[in-house]
Amino acid sequence: MSGTSVDSIDSVAICVELNESKTNIHLIKGIVYPIPDCIRKEIFKLFDDAAESLHRLSLLHMRLGSLFAGAALKLLEEAGLPPEEVAVIGSHGQTVHHVSRVEECCGEKLRGSLQIGEASVIAQKTGIPVVSDFRPADIAAGGTGAPLAPFLDYILFKNRGKDVAVQNIGGIGNVTWISKGADKLIAFDTGPGNMIIDMLVERYTSERFRFDKDGKIGRSGVASTELLERWMMHPFFYQNPPKSAGREEFGTIFWQDNLKELELSPDLIRTAEEFTARSIAQAYRSFLPRLPEMVVVTGGGVHNPIIMEALVSALKGSRVISGNKVGIDVDFKEAIAFALLGLFRFLGLPNNVPEATGAYREVVMGKLTLP
Repeated sequence: MSGTSVDSIDSVAICVELNESKTNIHLIKGIVYPIPDCIRKEIFKLFDDAAESLHRLSLLHMRLGSLFAGAALKLLEEAGLPPEEVAVIGSHGQTVHHVSRVEECCGEKLRGSLQIGEASVIAQKTGIPVVSDFRPADIAAGGTGAPLAPFLDYILFKNRGKDVAVQNIGGIGNVTWISKGADKLIAFDTGPGNMIIDMLVERYTSERFRFDKDGKIGRSGVASTELLERWMMHPFFYQNPPKSAGREEFGTIFWQDNLKELELSPDLIRTAEEFTARSIAQAYRSFLPRLPEMVVVTGGGVHNPIIMEALVSALKGSRVISGNKVGIDVDFKEAIAFALLGLFRFLGLPNNVPEATGAYREVVMGKLTLP
């Protein structure tokens, strides 16, 4: 799994026990595998749709396949797992473009999503079957192709006996709300996670840092109420779920429209951190039947105390906790989700959540590549 921040590859090995009443998931090993700076910079050029993008896309598709294979092989080594004991690899790939809203294209209205990291390379280098390219099947069934992690969230939290919101804060924020009776699920992207913060930190520190470690930079700043109010007018926040977001909403275009002319400072970084928390809280109040009794936070944002403190302040009626406190490794949850999604595709079982994506039916997502 490589997310919108393109900071590393998260790779996990899991053991899954499937039966009629319960799915048990055991994390064997998780590792963080580095992405070389040269590859990261090339991916960001794709995000910006720079010159010769098609040529670079073709090469990066194969190069990332090799990099993902390297991550899988390193994981096998550290976990002490021989390849023949692994049923399947689930590879989300690297999203380079995601069109979440319906657009007209040559007489047809549709959505689209593109992830790269060639599965054939992974399969050849590891000798293990690979499931990749999950999102198109959901889009073909009328969905937005995201978010997909609610499939795991429902399995983990459907029997908690309380209203639970599982909030992931990666580059983008997404929530899965599960009612106390487990009879209702709502899931959608809430807006920016760490994406805007990371952009600002990289530029403010002249690329010495990629994120605000422990919120130290933001802690020395003061949030701008004026900017927060302006940013909260972003049209994404007024769209009804199901909905998904990415760099198309909160990447380069957001920078050009909202940040380019502003002075880089701790104040601006603190404002972006408060913005993440405020957008999450507003999403809950706008689109959930009621505030959750418990909010379980995962992803990189859980390590930023400013975001966590702001969430606690904005959601006074809810208990906001780290996923680590309820047995979820906050840094590997999304990788675990795609391992599980890959297994379900391998077994021919439906693995999308129509309530989350807007698809009109359950489908089996992912394409199987044999070694």
